[in-house]
Amino acid sequence: MAKTKMANQDSDRKRGKRMKEAVDAVRKGGSIRGTAKRFNVCRTSLDRRLKNNLHPFIKQGQKPFLDLFEEDKVSQWLREMASRGIGLTPSQLRDFVADYLKQRSMTMPNGNKRPSHGWYVRFMRRHPELKRRKESLREGARAYVTADDAEKWFASYDKFMGEIGIRHEPEKLFNMDESGFDFGGKGEFVLAPTKELMKGNPPRLTGNKKERLTAAFCISAAGALIPPFLIYPEPKPINATFLDNAFPGTEIQYTKKGWMDSATFLLFLRHLDRHILSDRPVVLLIDSVSSHMSVDIFQFAKEKNIELYRLLPNSTHFLQPLDNGVFGGLKKSWNTVLRRRLQEDPGAKTTKLVFAELLNKAINGIDMKRAAVSAFRATGTFPINKNRHGPEIFATARSFEQEVGLPERSPQKTSAQEAMEVFSSVLSTPVRAHYNKRMLEGCDVETSPSFATYRRLHMRAFGPIIEANAVTNSQSTAADITVSTSIGDCCQLPMATPRPRRRKLDLPNHVTSPAHIKSMCLKTLQKARKLGEKEKKAKAKYMAAKGRETCKLCKRTHPKTSSEAVDWIACDVCNGWFHVLCVGNIQITVMEEFVCIFCKK
Repeated sequence: MAKTKMANQDSDRKRGKRMKEAVDAVRKGGSIRGTAKRFNVCRTSLDRRLKNNLHPFIKQGQKPFLDLFEEDKVSQWLREMASRGIGLTPSQLRDFVADYLKQRSMTMPNGNKRPSHGWYVRFMRRHPELKRRKESLREGARAYVTADDAEKWFASYDKFMGEIGIRHEPEKLFNMDESGFDFGGKGEFVLAPTKELMKGNPPRLTGNKKERLTAAFCISAAGALIPPFLIYPEPKPINATFLDNAFPGTEIQYTKKGWMDSATFLLFLRHLDRHILSDRPVVLLIDSVSSHMSVDIFQFAKEKNIELYRLLPNSTHFLQPLDNGVFGGLKKSWNTVLRRRLQEDPGAKTTKLVFAELLNKAINGIDMKRAAVSAFRATGTFPINKNRHGPEIFATARSFEQEVGLPERSPQKTSAQEAMEVFSSVLSTPVRAHYNKRMLEGCDVETSPSFATYRRLHMRAFGPIIEANAVTNSQSTAADITVSTSIGDCCQLPMATPRPRRRKLDLPNHVTSPAHIKSMCLKTLQKARKLGEKEKKAKAKYMAAKGRETCKLCKRTHPKTSSEAVDWIACDVCNGWFHVLCVGNIQITVMEEFVCIFCKK
């Protein structure tokens, strides 16, 4: 019985969805008979919904306490909230409706002040465009990226690839990124005894979940994989060998915390230089991490004819090929390798000694060439395709821009809307206002051919008419008739409070260009000068706070002949300080040695 009921529910959901699509198609100018045949719906049912302004999902039985058109408004709001990254859970939806009822001093038909879970189930059944889905976490900085930012980056990237002449050479385009691999793995659904036979969830043997190692990967748009570059935390062992049965060409480097830094990234570029083609130049797409940005890195890459091109900041979730087609499958394969290892030997420990071997098995567990080619294609970096990413990628930026409303109608006018404008233009203002008032009052008796034509054109152009404010302005037109804003007042889109944002790095996309390298060298020199001045001031401040250590000759902080600040000099033997005036105002450079009279004795 339960299976039959679920099948009927699914059938009602699909039938209502087809009817809604058919109604929209007729309003855009399609014929009723042809549209009914095309969407496999009853022609008379479709005609009745169009003539009587009925909702596509209307059916016999008790009507929902919210008008179906008001539910459409709520559904539209829920979709927009979810696309902005601030979607509502089922419980929050019920709380939202409860607040709406409270504002209007209303209750549910059964007297409750909050909708039940059954109402939520029926609401979802009436709106097939909604589905309960799991969110993907997105950091706040990534929410600021707009479609204009991406379009500018793609224009610059396309121009750069054309200038160096490798727009159609995938073997010369690479992408590099680091990722962490933990030793614990993730729990999955397994075949286990029922809850009556075993209490609690089935356990999973794992390694140390707090320990993880970093691996840097590099792939080409042609599907080639550069040997992994592993980064282990210090100290470096003396006799241990970590590369047994590793991927051929794998290299290990050691850092203080096991993370990538500027010196290690320079070593990675040397590693890359040894494994790529001698036919240069090649392009390496990198992110904007500070460890990838230094003068030494840029100069070495330029010497080896490796052009570093920076991805759009905070856009790696849709522009980084490794993040969008390789790391996901590789992490699943890694988890499978850990599971099989423990199934074969439950006491086996996953440590640094076997990490390279297990990582090699994970790499062999996926079709790396196919994954790499698909990843570049999915991000639009090769072949270059700026239209690869739809507007939903940038929807989260709407909450940080100027306030915008819910998307209502398409800016492009349909044939029905154009016909409505032409017909309205030939009517006098009093007649048009009279027709609008009759439609607002719900009059469906077509007393005259003119009113019948006006009513049908308006229905096809702007949809059905429901509760609205009375039209009091005699200059109102058909577009003045709107959906009730009672539920719309509650469906507000929140806007982010303006906050100071971090200043972006003033870097070009092509970071290895001669002009940028020269600019970085000048900035480095200027930074070194500022640091020297800062150290000099700090030393002077320290000496002032310390009291300047009285002169070993006059035993005073200042010489008797002067109360102003004077120069000091230190003995290179005893490190004692003397006034220059006290020792005879001698001229000694920094490189010369000074020995006081006490040490000479």
